[in-house]
Amino acid sequence: MTTKRAQQQDWPVVLVMGVCGVGKSTVAGQLAGEFGGTYIEADDYHLPESVEAMRRGLPLNDEMRWEWLARICQAVNSEAGNGGRPVIVACSALKKRYRDFMRRELGPILILHLDGDPDLVRSRLAARKDHFMPPALLQSQLDDLEPPRPGIEEFRTLDISDDRKMVAITAINQIRRYVADAGATGHSTPSANPAAHPKLQTDDPQEGENHVKTN
Repeated sequence: MTTKRAQQQDWPVVLVMGVCGVGKSTVAGQLAGEFGGTYIEADDYHLPESVEAMRRGLPLNDEMRWEWLARICQAVNSEAGNGGRPVIVACSALKKRYRDFMRRELGPILILHLDGDPDLVRSRLAARKDHFMPPALLQSQLDDLEPPRPGIEEFRTLDISDDRKMVAITAINQIRRYVADAGATGHSTPSANPAAHPKLQTDDPQEGENHVKTN
């Protein structure tokens, strides 16, 4: 039986979630570099028939997503022996029951929800090249989206209206605050990698309990 990461260390899985086009992959990759962690791209775990369905403009159903989520969790759990480095996952995780499943499989999850105006997201999707997700599927994702709610899930919502560098800086600083609080309660916290993204290591003066604006 696979052992949960949470049973082996105190650092939670960091889930960068949101609809298509909000910049999940960019932010998750930068976080992994900053904290010396492992980056898992959920798109890599879709079955070929699911990718083909999306190429044709067909949204995935729950049956397709459950198997996909299980494959993602298996990949995260396979990193349990990676020396205590954090795992950063870029995954839409649109519905609460999907995130509940991930928590059952993985243990504690810190959610960074990237959110923004649908017109902004739509314009980014229109400019994106070489990706199987067509802009036409954005509305189906917005319809499915169940944003995290205070008191139920551990999360921070990041406004993507600013440039992507500032969104990344905000995400980095939110994680630093989270692990600093964990350290204050006696949990182990990883060190940031000072050489990973030197231009991103800027203290963010703006702070909110759950919703964080970057502009």
